[in-house]
Amino acid sequence: MADKDKEQRFVALIKEHERLILKVCAMYSRCNWGEAQDLYQEAVCALWRSFDSFRGESKCSTWIYAVTRYTMINLTRRHQTDIRTASLEEVDANTISDAEDQMLDELREALDQLEPEERDMFVMWMEGFKNEEIAQVMGLKAGTVAVRLTRLKMRLRRMINRETKGGMR
Repeated sequence: MADKDKEQRFVALIKEHERLILKVCAMYSRCNWGEAQDLYQEAVCALWRSFDSFRGESKCSTWIYAVTRYTMINLTRRHQTDIRTASLEEVDANTISDAEDQMLDELREALDQLEPEERDMFVMWMEGFKNEEIAQVMGLKAGTVAVRLTRLKMRLRRMINRETKGGMR
């Protein structure tokens, strides 16, 4: 009976956070849908293997993001593929209105220039994760995350402003 209850809790958790898992997988597959589905399967398996070790000291979404991210990094290392992730626009293209397209294009181009760790940190911040949660996932201190995010946002702003003024095109 306990195993059945555990499975039901796990399935409910995966269903609740399916979009987050898919988004991370899509980023690491560069939005190749077939590959993203394979990565999703790998992530769910990794989450199941570590389900017993989740103590609830952080939010479920933080734990899920961390396990999924580490799984993607390990898979890309194992397969010696380019760890460069897909852009935010590619992942959420179906939810964006035409009016937001140009701004998102500029953000996508700027994000493409970031290191994967920087992109992960920024995407987590965009997803509403708190600095403490990002710190847990990234293995950093919350203060370090706050400083890096501030610098990253300023750098992105400069990159987008240069692009808008024709400096990057």
